[in-house]
Amino acid sequence: MRKRKYEIFKKICFALAIMLVILIVLVPYMWMVSNSFKTNLEIQGMEPSWIPKTFTFENYKRMNELVPIWHYFKNSMIISTGTMILTLLLGTLAAYALSRFKFKGRTPYIMTLFSTQVLPGILFLIPYFVIFNWIFQTFGLKMTNTYYGLIITYTQFSLPFATLMIMNYLDSVPREIDEQAMIDGCSRPEALIRVIIPLAKPGIAAAGIYSFWMGWNEILFAQILTREDVRPLAVGLLDFRQLTKSQWGSMMAACIVTTIPVIILFSIMSKEIVSGLTSGATKG
Repeated sequence: MRKRKYEIFKKICFALAIMLVILIVLVPYMWMVSNSFKTNLEIQGMEPSWIPKTFTFENYKRMNELVPIWHYFKNSMIISTGTMILTLLLGTLAAYALSRFKFKGRTPYIMTLFSTQVLPGILFLIPYFVIFNWIFQTFGLKMTNTYYGLIITYTQFSLPFATLMIMNYLDSVPREIDEQAMIDGCSRPEALIRVIIPLAKPGIAAAGIYSFWMGWNEILFAQILTREDVRPLAVGLLDFRQLTKSQWGSMMAACIVTTIPVIILFSIMSKEIVSGLTSGATKG
């Protein structure tokens, strides 16, 4: 009886902890949503309220007049999607090789991938800038203020973690499946494309979301390596700092627009993401 009460108590505490985390995450976001539909006068008023007294879409109409939000949005979509595609292409091939083949230097290489996750990004900022300038001066290939320059930069940061994530999932797929596919007439690349990748979709989806999110939210490198014509949305939001405090509503509307693509991706692929993340944690 006492054990049963203890189990119920643990479940209640766990549920309360989850509710607390949800509140901490959702309350600021819902307040931002509420303010995006208020007039600037109401936002700065002395009586804050969750429900707008004067419901308006004016903030969403004006945000692009104050700052070229939709131009920045397009830039972010190009950069983030390019980062996701390149990361998944290279990460899947690397993860398959690490999962299926035993070769000299495999363990040190995996440890190197792990070690890259403890280094701060700002450590590479000046080296990247110097290397990009050297490439331009030596080969005439412009790397700064270009889509592909930022895509390559973000891919190099997201690729190690994505490779490890996909590798952990591929380790849970029996190798006999590869052998059976090759017995049936597939070459190894065909077995990877036709059999293994469809089975590994949850892990690949989780890695894809991670790489997209990194490209979408990163600010430091984008602020240094781009100017307005290629500037992504996360950096473009900083332009609101130059406006007066009377534009809080438009800034809230722009922040809501910024979160929409990530929310949509997480909603569509939530099952695959959970499966991909938990498979690595429970792999024996």
